[in-house]
Amino acid sequence: MNTLKNGSTCGEVTMLQRALSLLGYNCTVDGDFGPGTQAAVEQFQTAQGLTADGVAGPDTWGALDNLAPQGMDIYHGDSITWGNLSPHIQFVYCKCSQGATYKDPMFTSNVNSAKGKGLIVGAYHFLTFADSAQVQANNFLAGGFDFSAPGSLPPALDVEWQVGSDDAETNELNQFITDNKDACVQIIADWLDIVATQTGRTPVIYTAKGFMNEYFSGVTEFSNNPLWIPAYQQQQPGLPAGWTSYAIWQYSDNATIPGTDGGLDLDIFNGSGADLKKFALIAVPA
Repeated sequence: MNTLKNGSTCGEVTMLQRALSLLGYNCTVDGDFGPGTQAAVEQFQTAQGLTADGVAGPDTWGALDNLAPQGMDIYHGDSITWGNLSPHIQFVYCKCSQGATYKDPMFTSNVNSAKGKGLIVGAYHFLTFADSAQVQANNFLAGGFDFSAPGSLPPALDVEWQVGSDDAETNELNQFITDNKDACVQIIADWLDIVATQTGRTPVIYTAKGFMNEYFSGVTEFSNNPLWIPAYQQQQPGLPAGWTSYAIWQYSDNATIPGTDGGLDLDIFNGSGADLKKFALIAVPA
């Protein structure tokens, strides 16, 4: 665990600042530990009954990690040295599959490594609108992840801009959504229903406000599914129509923290450590 103080500059400073800001402390999230961050740390320490020295050491981090748990989401392109991973990462979503046939070659290894690290773990599927919901759900569920086990996050569906092998194909795939909006809404709904039935869990939806506004304006039927929202900004993320809150905020897509080579997606849970445990089927003492 790195002790952070005025003058520190690293990815864990960003994590510190993001957590403080989420909890209501005035703090610029820029990765530079300056006087403003020190003041926010001191205010947090005072509120928690800790020594207000403005230094983020073990006690301060312990309180902060409990009040604003953080995680990451990864796929085969991310290089993780699990033994050196920042201790402030408490949960991880691993890419499992995409479309009808693609399976992330690092999925099983990533899941096993994350579990071996004692992390709360989940699996996600990247939706493609050219394939049926059933074949995509089958592809995802064939990953063999046990969503009923304690420490397992709900299944997650990544609903966003489509990606092709070149710009022309990408544009064509995204135009397909515009031309077939109702059919695409049905694909999302069917995947969610199939996976919910098979796993007994309510799936999380990863989607951006901008994407939903552009392609699914007026669609609010998925707002009962927990929202995982990407938004790389200082302020709280705006929400797509229908949702009144989010479960997870992906606040960075280019972070470098201990145990990684950079370019990492960082996430923060909108709740306490106890709330995260409940979300992951871990019994919490009353």
